[in-house]
Amino acid sequence: MGRATKGQPGHRTSRMKLLVAAMLGLAGAGQLHAIGIDINLGSPGVLTGINAQLGPISFSDLNGTPVNGSSLSLDFSFTNNEFVRLFSNTTPFFEVGLTLLTNAGTDPGVVVNGTAYLVDQNGNALPGFGIVGRSSSSNGSTGIGLFPLLADANGTPNSSLTFPLDFYGVHFDFTLPNDPLVNVTGGDLTFFGAGPNSQFAVGPHVPDTGSTWLLFLIGTSGLLAAARLRSQHRNRR
Repeated sequence: MGRATKGQPGHRTSRMKLLVAAMLGLAGAGQLHAIGIDINLGSPGVLTGINAQLGPISFSDLNGTPVNGSSLSLDFSFTNNEFVRLFSNTTPFFEVGLTLLTNAGTDPGVVVNGTAYLVDQNGNALPGFGIVGRSSSSNGSTGIGLFPLLADANGTPNSSLTFPLDFYGVHFDFTLPNDPLVNVTGGDLTFFGAGPNSQFAVGPHVPDTGSTWLLFLIGTSGLLAAARLRSQHRNRR
């Protein structure tokens, strides 16, 4: 998938609206035996702001796969007990984007029949809807993206979700374009959270967000002020 342009948080959203063949990504088991792919998310931390992006994280598990119209079922699991945490202020357009690189030398075409869902700590599909988009590029790539916080293709946030929302993997099902002369040469997974006040985090140890730290400072300041008042009162006696 194409990358978001820095400083233009709406660029990727607008582009996807033009390219997306939106459908409801209902949680459910794929008909194929899923290929398991391990992904290392890297160091824990909180990603904030219009340039919040994790990845692309490359993998080679599908290298050599013929782009011949066959269907793929993929289970991405995060290593080392890692997870991604979404907050109530995470942009509704948060996206998990999967890109497959090919040797097509030109636009290989888009994937079809795409569905996807987030996975919990036990490997189960997280409940709720998600919107799936697809795109391709003249650089030989084709891809699919999951927007797990949307309720419909018009960009309506899913109000039934509870935050913080942690997920430990992602499942994708789709059918490849059909060109028997083309093979997959690489792939990557990217997490897009671009938005002025948007945050998402990587665990297993998630640092305090700015708002949590502010509340801590306010509470601590109150306790210190109360202690000073008690000390001054005792000294006047």
